[in-house]
Formats: sequence, C-alpha cells, structure tokens
Amino acid sequence: MRGISVVILLGAPGVGKGTVAQYLKDKYNAYHFSTGNLLRNEVEKGSDIGNKVEDTLRSGGLVGDEIVNELVKQNIEKVVSDGSVVVLDGYPRTKNQAIVLDDMLSGKLKEVIRVIEIDVDKECLVARLSKRRVCIKCGNTFGPQDGVTICSCGGKLIKRKDDEESVIRNRLKKYEEDTLPVSRYYADRLVNVSGDGSPVDVVRRVDVILHSLGIEKRR
Repeated sequence: MRGISVVILLGAPGVGKGTVAQYLKDKYNAYHFSTGNLLRNEVEKGSDIGNKVEDTLRSGGLVGDEIVNELVKQNIEKVVSDGSVVVLDGYPRTKNQAIVLDDMLSGKLKEVIRVIEIDVDKECLVARLSKRRVCIKCGNTFGPQDGVTICSCGGKLIKRKDDEESVIRNRLKKYEEDTLPVSRYYADRLVNVSGDGSPVDVVRRVDVILHSLGIEKRR
C-alpha cells in the first residue's frame, strides 16, 4: 500500500458526514463504507451476519463491536490492498473499534489512515437536525441547507422521531461520551474542518485537506 488510502469522517450527528462522503465517492471515485449500509446489505443477502443483526437493526439497537469489526474487515481488505481510497462513515464509533481497525492487514492499515473531523457548534446542530427530513423511499437525508423538498427518487420527505429536539440533545450527549475518545486516539492523524456554511463550502475545505494528504480527484 502506498500513500493515504483510508479517510475516516468523524463528527457529531448532523455535521454533514454523509454529504461529504457522497462527494468523495463521486469526485474521488472513493469507496464509501457506511456501517449502517453494510449491515443492511447483509440482511438483504440473508447472510449469517445479516441473520444475526436483523432484529437488532429493526429495533434501532446498536450491533456489537465483534460483528461490526468483522464486517468492516471483510470489506476493507478487498479494496485497500489495490491502492483504492476508502471513506469510512460511522466507523469507528469507539476507541476499541479504532484499535481493531489499526490492527487490520497485520497492522499495516494504521500507516494509511487519516481522519477528518467536521466541527459545527452544538446549538447550530440542534437547529439543523430538528429541521432535517428523510426520504421514506430510499432513506436519503436532507437538511435545510440542501434546499430539497422532494427526493430525486420521487420519495416523500418526512421528519423522523429521532429528529425531535429532546432526542437530538440526548444523541449529542451520547456522542460526546462515546465518540470523542476516538478523536483523542487519532490526535496525531486528525485534521479538523469547519462544517459551517453550505455543503459546497464544506467540501471545498475538504478538498484542500485531501490535496495536502496527496489525494487528488479522479480525472
């Protein structure tokens, strides 16, 4: 493996990780690994992992580290070895997961991991998330900054119960307790970027960071 091949996106719920991940997938031809999507794919395939996690996903619970770690390992080792760039969104969520990720590929993966943490003021996040809507058809999420009233797939946009203010504040508190230790773990490999402004503003800042890491857009 040469150069940086794994980019981890960190940040509290609502900072725009999904938007940035999609941009990197489109413009950099990167592989986007979202643990939620990976787990749902396993359920659809009816695999052993899918059968184990189906009830947990339906109830809104969190899948255990052991299963998530194994699923990420299976997928990431397929593409990193050929020099492809992988974007991780939603993983690692805990310091333990971060340690396991570093140990993948016999410890070689640690050398090619860099982290971009997107920062947005807490009260701005509460306001942003409370106005967020999700497509009932494909599951894509949109905030007020996206200016979208109907999904490109034709699905109706609705407000989830998870986006009520009291729930949002509890989620942000949980994030601070569980995920901030991950930021500290990656301190020597982490770059902060402001998530303020439009999605275009944010991805332009990310472009600058990736350029500094030697990662360029695909032509």
